[in-house]
Amino acid sequence: MTVLKRFIILVVMVFALCSNTHAQYWEGDSWYNNPLGFEPVKLHTSMGFIIPAVAVGTCLLLTKRDTALAHRLSVYNETGLGWGYKFPYSFMPQNNTGINFQLRRFMSIGVEFDVYAPRDEYNKTVGFAIRPFARFYAFNREKWRLYFESGGGFVYFPTEYPKPTPQDDRLGTQWNGTTKYGIGSEINIAHSTSLMFGVRHLHVSNGNTKGVERNPSHDSNGIFLGLSTRL
Repeated sequence: MTVLKRFIILVVMVFALCSNTHAQYWEGDSWYNNPLGFEPVKLHTSMGFIIPAVAVGTCLLLTKRDTALAHRLSVYNETGLGWGYKFPYSFMPQNNTGINFQLRRFMSIGVEFDVYAPRDEYNKTVGFAIRPFARFYAFNREKWRLYFESGGGFVYFPTEYPKPTPQDDRLGTQWNGTTKYGIGSEINIAHSTSLMFGVRHLHVSNGNTKGVERNPSHDSNGIFLGLSTRL
């Protein structure tokens, strides 16, 4: 089975799972803001980690290891910019450093260490995050790769985030969950170095761990650009 066929089957399975829903979205989201935020997929919540983890485990059980894979481990650093689409429309610069390991030609896993710097009229802080993730490659060529990525982890802010606003008087918490999903590409620019770029959706909230009255959220869409080095 080709890499493209595996990717198509994965996409079909996701949409088949959602066929009986009414496309319910997170409060304040529209489909064009958060395309994979509808029930029951909800990649903006913990499902952003659970679904990729299940997909990775299933693929490992059903496919054979590719012994011809070389340079399976890579490290990268990228800068991202996000723009919140709900009040107070936070600007969310990010710097992300990660490790990526190729399990199959069509799939990899990794872990990312992130710094978030939300900025708006009410919030000006810095968050430190760790986020496991999985990537599924529609195309994995020697010089060019295209992938879908999703993963979720935890982020710590020195002060409570988000702060109350006139439209939402709830106060967030220092510890929050964070999930990101999106589409990315890598293009080789040297023997072992690739240029990375793409688009992502970012969600930050505490998952009601302190109750719904302490769970305002941040949601944004943005772009990223970086460099990856194969080891």
